Amino acid sequence: ATVSGSGKVKALKAGKKKVTVKIKKNAVSGYQIKYASNKNFKKAKTRNTRKTIYTIKSLRSKKKCYVKVRAYKVVKGKKIYGSYSKVLKVTVK
Repeated sequence: ATVSGSGKVKALKAGKKKVTVKIKKNAVSGYQIKYASNKNFKKAKTRNTRKTIYTIKSLRSKKKCYVKVRAYKVVKGKKIYGSYSKVLKVTVK
C-alpha cells in the first residue's frame, strides 16, 4: 500500500513563540510534521496529528523554523508514510 497525495503545507504562519501549520486535507489517517531550527533538520522534532491545522509551540523568538510534512495511513496496525512535502521556512515572532 502507498500513500498517494502526500502531505502538502497550505500555509505557515508565525506567531509569538509559535508557528501554525495548515495542511491540505487528504483522505489519510494523519500527518507527521517535522520541524527544526536548521535546514538540515539536525535535532529535528516530529509531531503526529490528525488535524489539518497544527500549532508548534514553545519556539524561540527571532529564530527560523523549517517545516516539512508527510501523510500517513494506518494499514493493518502499521503506519505507512508518504513522501515529505517541500521544506518551508518561517521566522518566529
